[in-house]
Amino acid sequence: MDYTAISETILLSYEETKIAVYEETKELFEDAPMLLELWHQDAYQTSDDERLHQQPKNEAFLALFNLITVELTNFKRMTKKVIRDTVESYKDTITQTMLPFVQMMSDVELDFTKPLVNQNYMMTDSSTTFYLMRNIVTSKKGFADNGRGHLESELVDNQGQLHGLAELRPAPLMEAEPADYLIDAVENTLSSLDELTADIFDLVSYMWMTGEHTSDGFIEFHSDDALLLQQGHHGASTDTVKFKERDRFNIMRRVAALTSVWVALNDGPDRLKIINSRDINSKLYKFQDFKRMFEVGNVRIAFDKKTNKPKGIYAIEIKPSSLLQPYLNGSKSSLGVLDLKVFKYSYFTQREHKRLTRYLSRQWKIRVVRGTLHQPFKIATLLKEMNFPERLNGVQLRDKFEEVLDDLQRDDIIKAWTYSELIDEARVGKRGWIKNYWSQLSVTILPPDIVVRENRKQMPTLDEPIEEAPVEDVFDAVFEEVVESAQEAFDFEEEMEEVEEVAVLVLTPETMRAKIDELGYSIRKAAEEMGMSHTTLSRYMNHKIKRHNKDNDKKMLQWIKDN
Repeated sequence: MDYTAISETILLSYEETKIAVYEETKELFEDAPMLLELWHQDAYQTSDDERLHQQPKNEAFLALFNLITVELTNFKRMTKKVIRDTVESYKDTITQTMLPFVQMMSDVELDFTKPLVNQNYMMTDSSTTFYLMRNIVTSKKGFADNGRGHLESELVDNQGQLHGLAELRPAPLMEAEPADYLIDAVENTLSSLDELTADIFDLVSYMWMTGEHTSDGFIEFHSDDALLLQQGHHGASTDTVKFKERDRFNIMRRVAALTSVWVALNDGPDRLKIINSRDINSKLYKFQDFKRMFEVGNVRIAFDKKTNKPKGIYAIEIKPSSLLQPYLNGSKSSLGVLDLKVFKYSYFTQREHKRLTRYLSRQWKIRVVRGTLHQPFKIATLLKEMNFPERLNGVQLRDKFEEVLDDLQRDDIIKAWTYSELIDEARVGKRGWIKNYWSQLSVTILPPDIVVRENRKQMPTLDEPIEEAPVEDVFDAVFEEVVESAQEAFDFEEEMEEVEEVAVLVLTPETMRAKIDELGYSIRKAAEEMGMSHTTLSRYMNHKIKRHNKDNDKKMLQWIKDN
């Protein structure tokens, strides 16, 4: 909606009133850019439930909305002029009343420097290659005999780009008779590839990023680490929570499966689009050597007290291999926020909840960087990611899709969701309605406020040593991955536009905002040091300037260089 096109004196609808409240007050809070970004979401997005109750859902924006439209205007009918005059007359009252919310935005922080203790979120990498490597451990059907004695699968993104190959190469981690092992190893590994294995993939990766290492770089992983999260007891003591033995070994069986997956990445300069992946000769591509995704050190075995025979793995020393470490230690990483409630969903009956939670986690990191949080998701794209069973009919598929989104909103994994347009129910149930109509619609899904804040903190800044690493390594999510993934979120069938080579990140509103946040500056203070108007800087950072002033660009670049 174009706010400038709304008449000054026409009576406003509820949606228009929200936008007017935001637009007329935003200059009062330009020193709190994160809060303004969240208010922008609240002002320009309206769910059906909110439209029914005529009240914003976000506590802070609701307080601002009621302050201006109820308390300060004496229930006058709302127009742009009334709201503008009210804001002008009560500037001090408005800023003072909203001060607690401004402070709350700066006070609430998550600590990702320590292992998981009473936290609600973890960090995970958001790049496409890492996402595909995690996704490959959930798919039994993706592996087929490669004719060389191994089961193989391809890491192919939604654009048909081949990123690498994965093979299952089981190796014994505990004592077992050779015959038993040779017969069962591949079958056991394949049967262990599911959404629980993806949980373990994320957990081991995060624990390695934040935990203590042995001299060889390993961490000790225990089944309790996963079971505490799975049953919602993270932060509790294992002395107060008891687990079944079979659940412990069930977790460790997934760990063993992770160590059996080997990957070779396509390290050529171009990722070629493939049509029928099974007909592709891998010799046409330049691949790195196959490497294990996870390496193993010491293994602690549980033995049966009566027979003294091994029953299963109890604890294990494990670490991401050199293949994965660059995505976790900073050299290639593009870290984003993942809600820990993903572990509580059942890997058997709620796999779609897990898959959508991970997909949205990645998308929100990319969209925060790109400034496209309000871009709708095409339903066909989400259906492909969630991978519902084929047995569902059209009505069941739609019901299940909406149920998953409702569950995620109820559990605060998402802030809100709504269809981007009203559904024509007369077309529902007609022949081909899923493929030709409903799946082509879009939904808007907004992240919780804290996810936006934390993802913004993880954005790269100009003082990182970008000249020492390839562009693909340092700016994976910011450039190539951002463009690719934003395109995926809109329509997975469209080809990705070619990305021009980028040597150095020069100047964007996002990097400017990241630098100001890093220094702890207000927009006003930064603008003063640059020798430019704070309103101009604020408009630039909020993508409001269509034609750039070269002098101002030079001032901003010089300021970034000096700081």
